[in-house]
Amino acid sequence: MRLQFLGTAAAEAIPALWCDCQTCATAKARGGKEIRRRCSYLIDADTMVDFGPDAFWQVTQFNIDLVNLRRIIFTHPHEDHLNPVDLYWRFTPHFSHVSNQLTIIGSQPVFDRILAHFHGVRPDHNFERFLLVPKVVQAGVPSSDGDIDLLPLAANHAPGLEPLVYVISRGGKRLLIANDTGWLPDASWQALADIKLDAAVIESTGTLKSADLRNGHLGLNTTVAFRDRLRDMGCIQANTPVVTNHFSHNGAMNHAEMVDTYGKHGITVACDGMILDI
Repeated sequence: MRLQFLGTAAAEAIPALWCDCQTCATAKARGGKEIRRRCSYLIDADTMVDFGPDAFWQVTQFNIDLVNLRRIIFTHPHEDHLNPVDLYWRFTPHFSHVSNQLTIIGSQPVFDRILAHFHGVRPDHNFERFLLVPKVVQAGVPSSDGDIDLLPLAANHAPGLEPLVYVISRGGKRLLIANDTGWLPDASWQALADIKLDAAVIESTGTLKSADLRNGHLGLNTTVAFRDRLRDMGCIQANTPVVTNHFSHNGAMNHAEMVDTYGKHGITVACDGMILDI
């Protein structure tokens, strides 16, 4: 399994559009790894996790052909992770010439938000008109699509919107993607108890400035504690790759500072375009 980080920022991106804070000023001056698009991932060449407002920039920057895409797995319907506007451009033949179906996977609020946008344009629009195949998943209930197996788990984020983290399995490898998670509910920890992971991606939106952030998002200390909980449960070993991402400029750390700080805890800091072979 090959995981590429297409974006590693929280909702405002880095540098944030309207911001004059020092973190954003540094990012503008240095460029490179300091520039962070909104959080999204590519698994192999056919699966995305989240599809937000930076999709065009991501696929052009990293040479991704969406014609090869077979599915998008959504964590939750917040605007930085779900952009129904760019899904609408699948409308064929008016905006695009689309021949391949695309499966979209997520909790019910994801589909409610997509349809709300579609219906705002034309009330008779449905998923079929866009060659979209919806697959609703629920926390704690295993699911699959093609050769990918999913275990969705409830996250501590966005009450009422059924946010999810996922254990994604393919080719005998298992990956945990946990962004916008906060400290997991007990039921989610229990569901992870017997699962051996080959890699884990854990958010750290608050970084050092909000190190103990626990509800809605995580910070440095709670990200480390999350990793340690996975180790204590036997889900990961000392040499299992653990990567952190989904950073806010409000955390007030540049990339080099994060690499040094998280590196002391054995956690890799993601940057846009980074590839993890699992």
